[in-house]
Amino acid sequence: MSNSGEAELLHTFKGIPFTTRSSPELLESLDTFDAREDDVLLVSYPKSGTHWLAGVITKLYNTQVTITSPIEFGDISRLEELDKLSSKRIIPTHLDYNMLPPNFKSKKCKMIYISRNPKDTAVSMFHYYRDNPNLPTVDTWPAFFDLFLKGNATCAGGRCPCPWQGPWK
Repeated sequence: MSNSGEAELLHTFKGIPFTTRSSPELLESLDTFDAREDDVLLVSYPKSGTHWLAGVITKLYNTQVTITSPIEFGDISRLEELDKLSSKRIIPTHLDYNMLPPNFKSKKCKMIYISRNPKDTAVSMFHYYRDNPNLPTVDTWPAFFDLFLKGNATCAGGRCPCPWQGPWK
């Protein structure tokens, strides 16, 4: 991984590296985010089929699903937009369980967890890294695979644990 660009593309929040697409103000505000009892979280490791499942849910429930997670990407205005949505919000996220707003847990919101073969996920994530200017440069597949296996691949929602380790240890 190229160290020169990494400092410009990442910041740390609660000891976890995030890309600059996740503002510190947004991440700070997660502790006070007001979840609703009928919220449904669409939880996945990045590159595991979130967009595909969001499309299926949109058709099944005749509802709109925000593809880019409003609880981890952007700034505070994303949460304000989310608050204006009518009930039965379907909210995708790649956040670790411990980073989720506490209200999601206390209100016992439903969560759909998506799992994909880790080998396919790793290959997809490698190409995503190579094509995404918002992520540090990874020069080779072996370098990326080592990051992936150690759970140090950084995605927009923070450090991503290896799918074999599970996102919610």
